[in-house]
Parts: sequence; structure tokens; C-alpha cells
Amino acid sequence: MALWGNNDNVGSIGTVSLDYSNRVVSGWAGTATGLGVSFGETGYAQAGDIISFGQHGSGTYYGDAVIASIGSTLQLTIASTCGLVGGGITGVEYQISQKPTWIPADSHYSAAAEAPSVTTIDTGEADTAVGVGSIAVSVDISTIPEVKVGDSLTNNSDEFTIIAVGLATAVALATVDPGDFVIRAISPDFLVSGETTVGLGTTQPTIAGAGETTATSSSAVSGAAVVPLTNGNKYNILVGDSVRLPGIANKTVSAVGTNQVTLNASVTIASGVAVTFVSDTINIIDTPASADLTIGVGDSITFQGEGGNPGDVICLDEGIGAAITAGDTLTFNRVQNGYDAYVYGVNQSGIATGTQFETGVGWVGVTTYVDNSGSLRVKKEILVSLSGITTGNPDSYPPA
Repeated sequence: MALWGNNDNVGSIGTVSLDYSNRVVSGWAGTATGLGVSFGETGYAQAGDIISFGQHGSGTYYGDAVIASIGSTLQLTIASTCGLVGGGITGVEYQISQKPTWIPADSHYSAAAEAPSVTTIDTGEADTAVGVGSIAVSVDISTIPEVKVGDSLTNNSDEFTIIAVGLATAVALATVDPGDFVIRAISPDFLVSGETTVGLGTTQPTIAGAGETTATSSSAVSGAAVVPLTNGNKYNILVGDSVRLPGIANKTVSAVGTNQVTLNASVTIASGVAVTFVSDTINIIDTPASADLTIGVGDSITFQGEGGNPGDVICLDEGIGAAITAGDTLTFNRVQNGYDAYVYGVNQSGIATGTQFETGVGWVGVTTYVDNSGSLRVKKEILVSLSGITTGNPDSYPPA
């Protein structure tokens, strides 16, 4: 019996069950529409191979055992149950490999896993109300110094991963050119006029106002829906914007042309009249002439604090499911500890060059855990240096 082979992708069709009393593993026979196990057949489990019960890293993993003998295409016997966790194994997935045969007896790698824990690391207070679906939550970041990217925010029992601290991003809804007065993007809740900046190109202009912008009519309009605007193209007006005119009921933009807009109803106004456009996606730039505002629809806009410093906001990976009221307590959590040790077959494509998972080829024991600061730690130990390993089992390297 060889101590190891070079195949981490031996045929593993069907499911198996284990009788702990006699160490006999029985496989599913299959049906007309589903293939069963084929122990002892070419390309399938052989004496001396390693059988892994369950799915490591996904679902329940019961551990490894050495195959002592093959009784039939539907039954085999394992040498020992010492590498198993002891739970009932009935109708579970399995994998066959040619890992070193001493692994199941090594307590370090025998079903060695401990689920990480979630620990509250800090609490804060919402500065402003935040609506359902928002990814930006307003909070004085000086009061939550321990919170960092990768931590999570609890909202209505749901956990949302923090992807940025001190800034929030939004998607540009209109093309913006140098000299334009308005950026179109959904404003984050933490925005403070005259303080919040946006990162665009090589500059960080300040948001002078949000929610509305005012242009002027460039000529009189008499009973018509088309309103010409002075420098109208620089306001980036969008269809659907609400329009306020002095002494006239609010209208809506139904079309946008060159330095003009078409309203949903006819109006009569003089030249030079203030035309105010209202939308929660309007952000006014205070110094458009000096700002590098060349952005396109779909580009990412970064909102920060005064002078480009971190703003009082955290940004989440998805929109919250329950509204937050100003003054609400915010709870921040971090995944800590947790432990996993497993032996992977690593070939040339899996060496993960330039990452913390970088290793040589062969049978490699990998220990991972998350330390108290929330950082992933990885220890690699090449148990057998061996090139040409055939991989393909679900437990690929580097691990997800």
C-alpha cells in the first residue's frame, strides 16, 4: 500500500453511509436516472485511498479515513474511525483522494474545525435618519475608532458588511463635463452642504447644495411646453425632475434638449425667470470651472468629508432592510477566532503566488484562523512535495 499518490480527484459518485460498529461504508446503488458508487472500479476508490465524509468548508464535514479494503462495488471497509467526529454518517456526499495515509491519525488535521464567533466590538449613534435600501449610514466615525472595513452592522437582526469607513459611493446617473454645475447621483444621507466633497478625476470639489438646482429662462415662453435655459446643458436635467416656477403649479420634465427642457404642460413665463429643478439625485458643485468633472453614466462617485478627509459615514455592501432613526444605537460586530486545518492537493495553478496563501506544490496542510483584530492568518506546511497532482475535488486551493 503506497503512503500517498498524486490524485486529488478520484471518482466520487453517489452518497455513502457508515456503520461505526464494523467500519463498513455502504454506497448508494443508484437508479435508472442516477449513477451510484463504483468502489474498486478503475478510476474509483481503491484500498489505501482516503475517503472524506461530507463536504469540508460547506455544510457538515465528518473527517477522513483510510480505506482498508474493498468488499464490492457498493461496500468498503475503513481502517479506523479515529479521524472522524463521531456524528452519524448516513446518505452523505464523499470525496476520494490519494492524500498521505497518516493524515486521518493526525489530530491536527482530523476534522479540525471550529466555527468563528461574532463579537460586538463597538456601538455608535446614527446622526441622521436612514431609509430602507440605503447603503450609507451616517455616524460620527470618531466615536467608533475600532470599526474597520470587513466588520458588520446589525440592522433589524440582519448583518451588513462594511465596505468603507469615512466615505460612501454612488453611481453617476448622467454624463458630466468640466464646467457643469450639477452631478446626478443619489445623495448619501450624511451629506452636509459646504462640507462634503466628491472624488472626481484629480480634484475633490465640494457639494454646495443638494436636492434642487435653479437655472433661468433664456427667453420668454407664451403658452408653450418648451422652456429655453441659459447654460441649460450644464445642469444635467433628467426626465422626471420636478419643476418649480413662480406663481405656477409644479410641472415635470418630459424631455431634455440642447439648453432647453420640455415640460408636461404649457406655461407662460418671462425671460430671466428662475426655473428650479427638484430631485433627490441633484448635487450642486461649488467650483465647477476648476473641477475635473469628466464622468459618464455608471461611473462611481465617492462622497467624503471636508477637504477630502473621512466623512461621518460608513458604507455597506447592500441596502439596509429597516429604516434607522436619528439617535438610534448602531451595533458593530466582527468575526473573530474560528479555526480550520485541512490537507489540500496543490498543483502549479493553485500556488496562489503573491498572496498569503502562496505555497509550493504537493500535499499541503493549511491552517487558517481569524485573529482578534479580524485579520485572516494562514499557515502552510508542505507534507509531501510532489508535482503533477491531479486536482478537481470540491476542496480546491486556495480555499474560498
